[in-house]
Amino acid sequence: MTHPVEHTRPNPFAALMGFPMVVESHFQPIFGLAHRHTVGFEALLRVELQSAHWGSTRQFLEHAQLENDSSAVDCACLDLHLAHFGQCGGSGSWLFLNLLPEGFVDRELVQYLLPEMLDRYGLAADSLVLEVERLEPDMLDAAHEAALEWRNLGCLLAVSQFGRTNANLDSIWRLRPDIVKLDQSLVARAAQDGRALNMLRGLVSLLHDAGSLVVIEGIESHAQAMVAMQADCDFVQGFYFGMPQADIRVIGERSEVFDRLWNDYRQLDHDTSVAQREKLAPYIEAFRHIPTRMMMDGQTLAVAAGSFLDLPAAALCFVLDSEGRQIGEGLPGHSRRVGTTRLHRLQETAGASWIRRPYFRDAMHALGELQVSRPYLSASTGRACVTLSIAFESGGQCVVLCGDLDWEDAVG
Repeated sequence: MTHPVEHTRPNPFAALMGFPMVVESHFQPIFGLAHRHTVGFEALLRVELQSAHWGSTRQFLEHAQLENDSSAVDCACLDLHLAHFGQCGGSGSWLFLNLLPEGFVDRELVQYLLPEMLDRYGLAADSLVLEVERLEPDMLDAAHEAALEWRNLGCLLAVSQFGRTNANLDSIWRLRPDIVKLDQSLVARAAQDGRALNMLRGLVSLLHDAGSLVVIEGIESHAQAMVAMQADCDFVQGFYFGMPQADIRVIGERSEVFDRLWNDYRQLDHDTSVAQREKLAPYIEAFRHIPTRMMMDGQTLAVAAGSFLDLPAAALCFVLDSEGRQIGEGLPGHSRRVGTTRLHRLQETAGASWIRRPYFRDAMHALGELQVSRPYLSASTGRACVTLSIAFESGGQCVVLCGDLDWEDAVG
């Protein structure tokens, strides 16, 4: 059932533009993937002119910015959205509000105008998430100062459409946003390309390390929603989860969508784990016998590792001392032998230190237990790699035996 929203105040855009028009707030839900329910709504402008001069709301806003200063346009948007949101009874959820860069740094807006609106409509500052995009480098100092004032007021801050063009990481370091909204183009690419998905995972992890929660916006399909799940983002937004509505009370929680999403994710995770274990099994079995052959049978590494190195995705076998330094050159495996024969300085690794690698540290912390690393980019080949490792005593000293697998060949 639709609950009509009554507008009790004159539309602020009529005075701003100087002629009658219909300008409304619509709200698109933002869902928490773990929460499985709405955590907030993004306020969007919808314009219907009595005489249609513009083909879209964006064109209307561009014209409004030409006729008025950006802060006045932001102020009119905020006034409209806050009045509408309060009338919808949305005070218990986050309200995401878009600000132009000029409005974001406007001291009058943060110090006087917005506090007065919040008081007028009975809303709390800590329910607002202020979104800003397109911050140019020369605005970052002013934006940093403004961010401090917005936070003192109680608002949360978000950088939106991150990754749409050139992602400006400096805006993340300077503003320290509570939330970063990743552009739809990133999830669209990741749904089609495994390498783009890996990059998206890394970007989400980087933003988490920087202290920001992550929204992926513009999700339009189940496949893109699955990408958001795999990338470990926190929140999702898009037509797949809910269309913008004039009244938030008609927006459902979409439990059936989340049931399917989580069921498919669990199945994908299970199938992927089983498939990877099956493909890794012969490599683990062959690698596991190398230390025994060296210690019990007195075989050289080249002989003991022969069955491992002959497997299709085996790239390299090498030994590290207890300080993580490589002892001699590694022995090339099947994938390295059938690849390029061009010599490369990156493959000259005798004496190299791999102490920073988790496969070395994990092996040293669990003597005699075989370790399997997560996929990572090899500094020797420039390709995705998984390393098997095990620490054992040899000749009175502790060494770590390592075996690299070309991950693309292993799981391809």
